[in-house]
Amino acid sequence: MSMDEVTKYLSKSSVNAPFFLIVGDSNYASVKAKLLELGLNSVKVSDHCGSADKRPNLDNLMGTFDFADIDGQSRDKKLCVLGLGEYLALCGNDTAFTLLSKIKDMKIGNARVVLLLRGVSEVVQKLQAADPTRFNSRRVFFTDNTETSISIAFIPANLDLPSENGVKVMLAELENGKTTVNVKSNITFDNPLLAVSKIKSAYDGIKHIIPTFSLAECCGSNDQWSTLLSGITKANGDIDVLFDEFGSNPENDFVLWIKGNAYKNWLYFVLLKLKAHDIKNSYLRYVLEATTSFETLKHNVLNAIIDIQHTDERFDTFYKERKSLVEKFTESDIANFVSENRIDLSEGLYKLTNQTLTERQEFIALFSSLNKQTLLDRAQIAYPALSDYLWKYIFNDPKVDAELNTLFTDYFDRYKWQKALNAIDDDFSSKVEELAKIRVYTHLRSRNEVIGAVDKADTFLYWIDALGVEFLGFIQQWCKQEGLLLNIHIAQADLPTTTSVNKGFYGEWTGEKEKDERLDALKHKESGGYDYQHEKRPIHLARELDVITEVLDKAATKLAFNDFKRILIVSDHGASRLAVIKEQDEKYETDTKGEHSGRCCKMPPNYSPTEYDLPFATEGNGYLVLADYGRFKGSRAANVEVHGGASLEEVVIPIIELTLANPDTKVVIVEKTITANPLKARSKPATFTLFSQSTLGNVSIITNGKRYYAEKSDEKHHRIVTDITKSGEYRADVFDGDNLVGKITINVQSETGKKTAFDDLFND
Repeated sequence: MSMDEVTKYLSKSSVNAPFFLIVGDSNYASVKAKLLELGLNSVKVSDHCGSADKRPNLDNLMGTFDFADIDGQSRDKKLCVLGLGEYLALCGNDTAFTLLSKIKDMKIGNARVVLLLRGVSEVVQKLQAADPTRFNSRRVFFTDNTETSISIAFIPANLDLPSENGVKVMLAELENGKTTVNVKSNITFDNPLLAVSKIKSAYDGIKHIIPTFSLAECCGSNDQWSTLLSGITKANGDIDVLFDEFGSNPENDFVLWIKGNAYKNWLYFVLLKLKAHDIKNSYLRYVLEATTSFETLKHNVLNAIIDIQHTDERFDTFYKERKSLVEKFTESDIANFVSENRIDLSEGLYKLTNQTLTERQEFIALFSSLNKQTLLDRAQIAYPALSDYLWKYIFNDPKVDAELNTLFTDYFDRYKWQKALNAIDDDFSSKVEELAKIRVYTHLRSRNEVIGAVDKADTFLYWIDALGVEFLGFIQQWCKQEGLLLNIHIAQADLPTTTSVNKGFYGEWTGEKEKDERLDALKHKESGGYDYQHEKRPIHLARELDVITEVLDKAATKLAFNDFKRILIVSDHGASRLAVIKEQDEKYETDTKGEHSGRCCKMPPNYSPTEYDLPFATEGNGYLVLADYGRFKGSRAANVEVHGGASLEEVVIPIIELTLANPDTKVVIVEKTITANPLKARSKPATFTLFSQSTLGNVSIITNGKRYYAEKSDEKHHRIVTDITKSGEYRADVFDGDNLVGKITINVQSETGKKTAFDDLFND
């Protein structure tokens, strides 16, 4: 800019008052430098502060404008006053107007005083408007740009934020041209013309350093914000430096950092909130939007899903993403979720996963409250192990009469469902009493007979105490998924069905062996952790499936390491859940005391069947044993399940051989078209050929609950003749013996190749 106006003033003009030079931030430094080049001596307002945090004495300042004796001689002064405009702008419009008006009217003789003013251009304009004749261009000049963006932040003394101590240093910084100053001062400036902020808290300090900081103050405590402010200060304002330890994908370590209440845990929450837009997990983003404190983050991650309807288009994605987030949460964490999830049971079902025992038990508990088909459909997605347990196992022991295999198939399918539903159908109860009289289990081989026929070379024996045949479908499905072959035999346990009577096989086994008693403990021991008197629902089933899975996994590991060629899983006896939920009062009385929850008792002296009315009791090893769901008197009620009696679920036991499967096993239907004819005169069932990549032995399929056996054409082709005469699509499971080796879909067409209205009559 041109300094002509100032030069004219500095020359011996007739003006004997101070000169007002109005500048802005952009030209302050250059104008100041030029003034000093012209020989003006700087007079700083800051030098007139009595101490570090005292207001400047402006009377003393103005006293420097007149003549002064230097070394006894009177000399003219040429002064450049710095900091006055900024200080007056802090003091407010009224103070600035009054003081500048006073200076405007000062008589300073031959002294030359230039006021370098910043921040008070509007006040000077008012002065000029009030006295345009005398306060004219000879005494005041506005530079091209007089705008200022000076901002002063007043910081509390206890806050860890870079700042100047006291007004004196603050004014000195402004005199040096700074536009942003943090200051710790006890002085209050009311109605300032400059941008003045009062930092009242650490949170305000963070916002002051990082204006774009987007978290609300309610997201943290004063202590947390203070610690964060200190960290930001040490990092020279770069908050990202504080997040380095969380890695480039912080959501991957969610479980690691969500546990605990330390500062680092909260800092992780701050990171998630600030970087929410970069998080790939959409469920976590959804939760973060609604979460304002770290203390509620874990709860919200667990429970926000409750408010999302399973029909919501986001639900399936949210469900999977939430599942990954809470995978390693504790059972106690999940218990809170399960409790809140019970508000609407029909909706709550869809929110459960199979990751914790608490949720698995809750899923089973719902069977007594919701539609069983809905539960089964959901179990296939959320709890496959339960779905596999309820899968209908088709008994197929070649040593057992076909009619008896069918009876067992229907009986245990119904038994499992009633166990899950926690109820007994009247007709099933009648069936139990009917079977209690005819005792069909006596047609089965003994355990010793079955084990005696097994190849014992390189065979490891697992004794799973109380493993019943109800779990065969579950085991069959598990082996299919894990690539194991199994050969299932069924046998009868010795009576009474107690461990003491049925453990001889284990002692006689000369090879390597192991016993697992956890299943038995779950069913009827306090150590199992379940008690029917406190919890009527069959939630223990979840733990039963867990135990069996763990044993099967151990067996598979032994086979995978080639430690053994075969694993033999044997049970001493089964157990009955329905005998417990029947809650039949002690009905039978003898001269001896009931044992094993009244399921058996020692044979009374001189026992005679005609003397006692015991139509459902049989004898075995010196005991009377009940085959219905009754109890002998004198024994305590069962914990969860019972054994000792002769119901089918107690006395029919599995002996299971496990070996490694052929990984190349694959089956397909050879024919592209399968036809059938429903007309009685020309009836023709659907017939087709299965091809297997590996050699199979005893091939069969099961569709709609019915088994069809194949006739072997050669090593890899198997011909199957069904009794299906109606067109339609039939899904079938393919077996090699007891091994589920594949699944097929049989598309049956009418012989004409078209579905006719006549076909529809058969499909209704």
